[in-house]
Amino acid sequence: MKFSEAISTVELVIESGCVPLIIGEAGIGKTSLVKRICNKDNYYLVNIDANLLKEGEIGGLPIVEGGRTKYATHYKLIEIEKAVSDNKYNGVLLFIDELNRCEHAVQQELMNLILNREINGYRLHDNVKIVAAMNPSNKYDGFEDSDYQVVDMDKAQEDRFVWIQLTSDIKEWIKWAMSGEADVHDHIIEFLSNFPEYLNVPNSNESINATPRSWERVAKAYNVYLKNTEIYPIDIFYNVVKGNLGISIATDFINYIKNIKNPLIKPEDLFSYMILPIEVKEEVRGESHSRLYILAKNSLRYLSENNNEVNRKLFSDLLTCYPKDLRLGIMKEIKGDVKEEVYMDLLNEDMFLDAFFSIYE
Repeated sequence: MKFSEAISTVELVIESGCVPLIIGEAGIGKTSLVKRICNKDNYYLVNIDANLLKEGEIGGLPIVEGGRTKYATHYKLIEIEKAVSDNKYNGVLLFIDELNRCEHAVQQELMNLILNREINGYRLHDNVKIVAAMNPSNKYDGFEDSDYQVVDMDKAQEDRFVWIQLTSDIKEWIKWAMSGEADVHDHIIEFLSNFPEYLNVPNSNESINATPRSWERVAKAYNVYLKNTEIYPIDIFYNVVKGNLGISIATDFINYIKNIKNPLIKPEDLFSYMILPIEVKEEVRGESHSRLYILAKNSLRYLSENNNEVNRKLFSDLLTCYPKDLRLGIMKEIKGDVKEEVYMDLLNEDMFLDAFFSIYE
């Protein structure tokens, strides 16, 4: 399921008192999903990477006090205790990642913590929610080509979880990339709009595969590169892209940005007019669907922060220059992309309504 759907599904599962198990390829966004839930629902996040644990570590080393054997509490469990007592959080979300990429003995210890909420005398507080995650095994349907070194759980253990399969979705990634929380350049968004199959390539024959996470790293490097082209020539930037995405996709991306000649019009420039000039309209009509989509999304973000009658008319006039199929798709997405107040104001704009009804002429 896609990212937004998985968030709501995980929330429902943990609120019902069960444990969700997020299955997904490396770099697909499992950790980002959990962080998003913590920010949204005000949970304190405690992250345990199972593949970094050794046998007996999470349960604590045995110590003798007063002739009785006790177990030292692992520092992650101490962190949970401190967070539970902090009233500024709604609770603690314990995220156990890489559950099937650790030794079998470690997996058994973690399963005791997950299923029984107790290990060696330490008991989790009722206000602690648990989410687990792992990479897929090639024994699972749809992942026959996966090649992760995993320790499979038995059927009884697998049956204790609610399985949630996370997949990549290009539309959701682009929406995130164009949001205020991301800093992804339009060139990357435009490239992936044209080549959506490059967002996530888990079964590539190359040793390095593109993932949503690796594209995020490329976006950060690209921003640095654009500000320092004299220090870092494009061949150096290519090495970074190749190290994140593999040779084939890196070559295509570098060739793409080398051939970008006309930058996309910026919303600040577009909304500086009182009336949209003829030459701007002609420029818009000559753009590709992918660039027009990016322009519309950027314009909506600008309009949300600068909502006035002139800007609403300019945006409505802009839409009349769009191909009818793309215009319809954008207008269907507007309600979820802007503030409710802006959406209602657009519905009261005659030019906006004309842009909609002219689709069916």
